[in-house]
Amino acid sequence: MADDDPAPGDSLRWAGLRDALSRMRADRAAALEAQSAGAAPDGPPASDPGEPPGGPPPAGPTNAESVPAAAHGSTPERWSASAAFRVGLFGGLGLAIIYMLYLSLDTIRSTLIVIAISALIAIGLDPAVSLLVRRGVKRAFAVAIAYLGLLAFVFGAFYAIIPPVATEVAAFITTLPKRLEVLQHNPTIKSLDDKFGLIGKVQDYVTGIAPNAASGVFTAAGIAVDLVVVLILTLYFLSGLPRITAAAYRLVPASRRTRVRDIGDKIIKQMGGYLGGATFIALQAGLVAGVFAWIAGLPYPWAIALAATLLDFVPVVGPIIIGVSMVLLGFSQSLIVGIIAGAFYLCQHLFEAYWLYPRVMRRTVHISSAAVIVAILVGAALLGVTGAILAVPVAAAVQLIVREVVLPRQERS
Repeated sequence: MADDDPAPGDSLRWAGLRDALSRMRADRAAALEAQSAGAAPDGPPASDPGEPPGGPPPAGPTNAESVPAAAHGSTPERWSASAAFRVGLFGGLGLAIIYMLYLSLDTIRSTLIVIAISALIAIGLDPAVSLLVRRGVKRAFAVAIAYLGLLAFVFGAFYAIIPPVATEVAAFITTLPKRLEVLQHNPTIKSLDDKFGLIGKVQDYVTGIAPNAASGVFTAAGIAVDLVVVLILTLYFLSGLPRITAAAYRLVPASRRTRVRDIGDKIIKQMGGYLGGATFIALQAGLVAGVFAWIAGLPYPWAIALAATLLDFVPVVGPIIIGVSMVLLGFSQSLIVGIIAGAFYLCQHLFEAYWLYPRVMRRTVHISSAAVIVAILVGAALLGVTGAILAVPVAAAVQLIVREVVLPRQERS
């Protein structure tokens, strides 16, 4: 064997190297064909078959790198389909939970309303309790004094209102047939009765009162039970208000507790101011109604004054009931007195609703006059009488949170 001839071992190594380079070129070409959507790019530069084993590796992915990309080409489509399914599933579950929560709250709505009214009364009485405590009275005795004053006002108003109302209603029902008989002899009433059958409709209505009396009794009993529950809960809330607020503040993280306590105390103070302002407005309404009833010679002026004071706490509905009652009592005296009573109370109601009430609430609750009117209208539309009662303190709390939390955060962002 000559010196220039390669050894048999060297020939085998060069043959294995050429085979490996050929396989690598084939794998790279297959990878480029799998990845390309159009025309394949130019192939890699040809490698020198005689390049030693330690030369630079071929550019481009190997077979191990190209196979996953080719095998998982449809992964985004499968991922988007599964993501849409998960979004729809969890969205449907969320809507179902929200609907069940709504049904649960609607079932216990009357109970929640009773609790909210009790809490509002307790918060409204707390400033009086705090005043007595600052004067040196123990809190337990201060709570007892404030609560007994509330009981005296409520039961005194009912004691002054219910007997006259029952007497007048019984007398009206007793004398109604005779009044209708007298009206039938009136030429004007007789002509209207011939055209529209007014007297017959009134007689049918009076006849149908007796069967509906039982439902009226049950309704009155339900209102009485709710009143008793409100008074009991008010006592518990009033006596434990400091502990309740402290426990509520402890649920907040310690880093934010001071800020939440400051805002919560302001909200409670505004609610107390709302009840104080509402009490002032109700007292002026009762005083005006009682003085007018005494001057006009209407029966039961004290009952009218207390009823006007009590019902004036109910926005929108309470003043209407007072006005209608005074007009009917005025017509029971004479036509002129009834007209004067209606005109007087209409002026009184407009003065109170559109001038006095917004200004008092603006001073005590720090809410604008327009916001007071809008809040009452929205609350009455949502929850009726209870919504009208709770509208102003809720609107004041929302306005305070927006002013103290939302607006500063927007300014910092």
